[in-house]
Amino acid sequence: VLIVSVDGGCPGVKSVAEGVIGATSQQYPLQMAALGIEAIAAFAKDGTKPKPTEGKDFFDTGVNLVTDKPADGVKSIDTKEGLAKCWG
Repeated sequence: VLIVSVDGGCPGVKSVAEGVIGATSQQYPLQMAALGIEAIAAFAKDGTKPKPTEGKDFFDTGVNLVTDKPADGVKSIDTKEGLAKCWG
């Protein structure tokens, strides 16, 4: 059984490093907020709306799977990189 969390904060990444859980899906709230403010400013300036990310029906602000046991075919980063990017 592989337990994966949707957290990405420093406590979640530490839990992966300690083997408590197998992986965490790391989101980036500060990047999400910055992109949101940029979108609001562009819309206020000239009515430009964000376009979906290519191949998706939404604007993808990014996420990484953090694990020290990567699976073939699944893009991931290790806990060392995850700790460098975590928040909270």
